[in-house]
Amino acid sequence: MSIASPHDQKPHPDFTDLLARHSGLAGWLLNTLQNDEMPPAEKLLPSFLAECINQGISRDSYPFIREDQGLTDLQAYLQNAQAEIDSFVSPSTPRRVESSSPDAQTQEKSDITEQPTLHTEALSPSSDEATVLSETPAQKSPAIEVEDDSFNYIDRYKSGNENATQAEDRADTIGNGTEQTQALPVAFPGSHGRSRLRKTPVRPARTRQQRILTRVLLLVILGAILVPVGFSISFGINAYTTYTRLSSQAHSAVNQLLAAKNVFYSGGKVHLSDLFDSTRLQQAQKDFVAAERDFQQLKAQLQQSSTLTTITSYFPQYRTTFSSALAASTIGADAAYIGKIATGNAIQIVPSFRGPLLAASSKPLITQSTLDEIGVTIGQVLPVLSDIQAQAHSISLDTLPLSATQKAQVGQILQALPQAINDLTTARDLLGAAGWLLGVDQPRTFLVQTMDRAELRGTGGFTGQYGELKVSGGRIAPFSLTDISLIEYVPGSANQGQLAPEQYRSWWPFANWGLRDSNISADFPTSAQLAINLYKQETGNQVDGVISFTAVVIEHILNIIGPIQVPAYNTTVTAQNLEDLLHYYQLNNTGITKQYFTNTSGSNSTSTRKRFTNYLASLLTARVRSASPTELLAILQSVLHDLKTKDLQIYFTNPTAEDALMRYGYAGQMDRSTTHDGLYVVQQNLSASKASQYVQTILHDTVTLDSKGGATHVLQIRLVYDQAGPVYGYDTYYDYLRVYVPPTSQLLGGDGFSSGTPLCGGAYGNCPVNGPYPNGELQCPAGQYQPGDEPPTLTDPSGATWEPLQTLGPPTNTTSDEPGRAMYGGWIILPKNCTITVSLSWYVPPMSSRPYSLLVQRQAGTFPELDLTILPAAGACTALSTAGLHFDNILTQDTSFTLPVYKSTTSGRCYPGSGV
Repeated sequence: MSIASPHDQKPHPDFTDLLARHSGLAGWLLNTLQNDEMPPAEKLLPSFLAECINQGISRDSYPFIREDQGLTDLQAYLQNAQAEIDSFVSPSTPRRVESSSPDAQTQEKSDITEQPTLHTEALSPSSDEATVLSETPAQKSPAIEVEDDSFNYIDRYKSGNENATQAEDRADTIGNGTEQTQALPVAFPGSHGRSRLRKTPVRPARTRQQRILTRVLLLVILGAILVPVGFSISFGINAYTTYTRLSSQAHSAVNQLLAAKNVFYSGGKVHLSDLFDSTRLQQAQKDFVAAERDFQQLKAQLQQSSTLTTITSYFPQYRTTFSSALAASTIGADAAYIGKIATGNAIQIVPSFRGPLLAASSKPLITQSTLDEIGVTIGQVLPVLSDIQAQAHSISLDTLPLSATQKAQVGQILQALPQAINDLTTARDLLGAAGWLLGVDQPRTFLVQTMDRAELRGTGGFTGQYGELKVSGGRIAPFSLTDISLIEYVPGSANQGQLAPEQYRSWWPFANWGLRDSNISADFPTSAQLAINLYKQETGNQVDGVISFTAVVIEHILNIIGPIQVPAYNTTVTAQNLEDLLHYYQLNNTGITKQYFTNTSGSNSTSTRKRFTNYLASLLTARVRSASPTELLAILQSVLHDLKTKDLQIYFTNPTAEDALMRYGYAGQMDRSTTHDGLYVVQQNLSASKASQYVQTILHDTVTLDSKGGATHVLQIRLVYDQAGPVYGYDTYYDYLRVYVPPTSQLLGGDGFSSGTPLCGGAYGNCPVNGPYPNGELQCPAGQYQPGDEPPTLTDPSGATWEPLQTLGPPTNTTSDEPGRAMYGGWIILPKNCTITVSLSWYVPPMSSRPYSLLVQRQAGTFPELDLTILPAAGACTALSTAGLHFDNILTQDTSFTLPVYKSTTSGRCYPGSGV
């Protein structure tokens, strides 16, 4: 008999072979089942499996290991199995046989289970009479059911063909539980002497051995279902004890880590100021030490547990769970070790960081020993983080007893590991540069220049103010800004009659080249070196570097520290109104007049019209110097972001420090790579106005790749000038536009650049009401195609000439002012409330054997919209293995575009029609 699950009707006959091959196991099973009461399967099965292991039976011998079908299925299966066993033990009463004899019809037939099974000998087809087995002496012959078309015939067997001894032997056989088939050969009238047999199954009485065998079979079947569930029951009390001990150890270790975290974590966030609290650090260190000990003990128990070794040896489905638990314990120990080391070193350093970190003090904030301690800490932490990253590959989060939220958190931490390792490596490499920058060995002085992005220049904006930032031992001295006009717009100034550098003279329009115009190049190291030389020339002061920033940087700081109250002017400066207030007090007559009557401490160090700016700078510096550690860390994070966007740019005269900036993309340098394509659009507002804030720049670049990887660019630059507020200068927007590309580029054509040839307006008569350009390069409201006047220049010192519009054409300047780059440049003349479209096309030969990539750089102070499409030419997608890409968004920082790999089709077409 075999019993099968309702969901899987396959029997397990191989279990019999298992018992046959291992007699010791069969004997143990029979001995265990000597009592009449069947023990629960859950209780017996662990002992059975343990006995298999004790007898050295290989796990490959088990024929009944299969996937768990669940407890619900198991319950249903057991009910069916029990029902079948009950049916075997207590079968239903068989139907009685009708008889032609009245006595036979009234005779009560005994239950068929009371009769022994008879052996039947086959008769010869020619026999007239069947030879039958005799009854056993103690029992009557059973009634045999015989079926015919016309009647039923009943007879009783008579003994005589078999002696009593043979009958007893057969009774013994019956007693051993053998189930046979009883049959009676009967001669029917008209059957010509042939017998017809009807076989009727007869169930014997259940003996002790039968009950044992039934239980053995049931256990085998239960084993097929219960083994996969056996992690919690497979080794009974021993496994449960092991599990309880490990679970307790794991919970203790995790709780110690949570305790360390909670030292600095409350109210749903980390309070960074607590990182500088010695008491909290000491408590956290104790928790980390305890957590490390518990995780190490857990790891040792996992590795040394014989129960777990047995489980993973015989049940491979649990190996993933075991390896995940082992890796998790290693990661926990590593994390606790990192915390222990970090808090230990922080305890040594933290006394120096009490109070406002940037406040003036004779005691250094940072010393060389501090930097050395930080370096040692990073050196200790990095290998451990690498080990955590390696262990993470062995973790299957689904096998760990974590909630969905915890799994997501752990997954995020593991994914952040590469970035954390990279950041720490960067920090270690920058420690030397940081020591120089912070004035650890000797004080440093940096030239600070503000950049007004409303008057766009190469590195981000016009530099109308400057100051000297002094740093010593990590502490910043009081700082103020000075109006640059006080040194450049005075008689006898050093910049009088000075011309721009040679590479810019062909287009630079203004006289008296000086510090205010030094950021002419979009390559910040180039502009910074010009500024350092001009500053020394004009002031006699030598500086160690240059720091330039747009108002965007100050806006980000205000978002962190909050608004600045300026009581003397009865106003509050926020991130939203900063630029408007600066322009109002610097350029608006009402604002300028108000400053004459408002005297504030230290504000007289600059011009009257920039007193407000200087006073605000002093208030802002004081607020930052008194900022909490939490705010300073947030400011540091913001500063790193602004370095990436180039709204903050730094240059160091120290080669090591400058090289570190370049290596990590913080130097604001122009890309000069010869291995990938590049595009850098640079605008220069030379209108003597603050009109750039109202000009929107939209870039449409379509790049078509040939089969060799060469790129044909078709670029449209659309400038939309919507004068929504005061520009404090000339209305017409004069922009000298430069487009930088790889040096091997070949210009194919262009349009929209002013040619220098007058067309209409000014002295050349009025322009047509709907414009003089039939192709629509310039579009203005009807009747407003008129540029008007321009600021004084080298060619027109008075600035009194009413300028005309000019004919449009390709770029007028194809001689680059930057080494390692080709350049296409020219003047763009844009009347207010108008839109102009400039077009350029050029070809870049293949630059590398690697797949095509393009770096688009963003000019500081701008937020252009980039609509970029890169696609292979028709038929070239197979050779390039790409379908191209499309990007349409605001360009916030330098962005590299690498084409996705595409599996080519037999047709060679990898994009529908003419689009991607």
